[in-house]
Amino acid sequence: KIVQVEDSAAISAMTMPTVTLAPPMVYPMGPMGAPMGPMGPMGAMPMSPVPVAFQQFQPMLVPVAMVMMPSPCSTPTSVPSFASSEMVSQGSFSRQSTADAADATETTSTGTEDAVEPVSVAGCVWDLSQRHKGCRLVQQALEHCGEADRAMLAQELKGHIVEASRSPCGNYVLQKLIQVLRPQSCQFIIHELMEDPEEVCDLARHQYGCRILQRLFENCQAEQMEQIVHVLLKEASTLVCHSYGTYVMQQIFDFGTETQRRKLCDVLLAARSNHLCNDEHATQVLQKALQHAPQQVQLAESLVQQLPQMAKGRHSHQTVITAMQLLPEKESERAIGLLSQKINKLWASRYGRLVVKSIPKLYQQCSSMTRREAASA
Repeated sequence: KIVQVEDSAAISAMTMPTVTLAPPMVYPMGPMGAPMGPMGPMGAMPMSPVPVAFQQFQPMLVPVAMVMMPSPCSTPTSVPSFASSEMVSQGSFSRQSTADAADATETTSTGTEDAVEPVSVAGCVWDLSQRHKGCRLVQQALEHCGEADRAMLAQELKGHIVEASRSPCGNYVLQKLIQVLRPQSCQFIIHELMEDPEEVCDLARHQYGCRILQRLFENCQAEQMEQIVHVLLKEASTLVCHSYGTYVMQQIFDFGTETQRRKLCDVLLAARSNHLCNDEHATQVLQKALQHAPQQVQLAESLVQQLPQMAKGRHSHQTVITAMQLLPEKESERAIGLLSQKINKLWASRYGRLVVKSIPKLYQQCSSMTRREAASA
């Protein structure tokens, strides 16, 4: 039985009933050192226990009631069940702030998250968006609320678009906002980014900022993105080689207009093909250009000389396979001749092997050769 006592003076007045334990029983040792139990050695015959001789027995006192007192040094984070209403009204237990309550929000025991009402995050969207769990609350509210409530919550992010784009938590809120709003309702985001055109290229190189530009390309109309594309094309030759910028430039081929694709492909044709072909990030953009650009055949012909060195790359080998499918017959024979000169190295390479398998004429030359044989040749 657990007794809760609020007065420490009452503890001393309590009487603790005790229970006297029986003395320990010791059994003699049988032959060959085997212990003799109540049933004899190995349970053969019953025996009586032998008390310990000449040994003072001290009775043991075992309490049957316990007193639980709250530690004076501990600070409660929530109101205990035994707290009275007077204690709460007098401020004995502190209340959590809005931000702390957001951080304390957990998923239910079944693993599903409850829908968050827009009213619960209204007025503190930007503050919550900068917090690890607060940004999740805002995303849930944006996903489950209506169009009018989404527009109301979006107004609280005005003036913070660039900062949210660079925020480890805020970028998720901004991505969700772009995905749930109508394209025209996202125009304020584009306007705020274009207040400083240089910021657009900086965001394209940013770990989180590049995601915002990708979501804008995916969810906004191509005409809305005209100004952003114009700024990106000025630095296209460096952005296609950047670890984050390459993903933004690929979006132009996926979602841009034909004019925008043509302009970007012109930049790729004018750039040094040898420089682009040696860069694994740039080759991903080249592959998109071979799939969507109006000058895809012209671009494929310009890459023929560099196909052997590209065939062994992790991403560039896919560009080689795509280019081989676009080349005219004459240029295709020339490319096969260049690749056949490096057939052993390609067959011994992990990705070059895939290129060889995609070209029947090359595959016939080394289908019976192992990778070890090709490497030693």
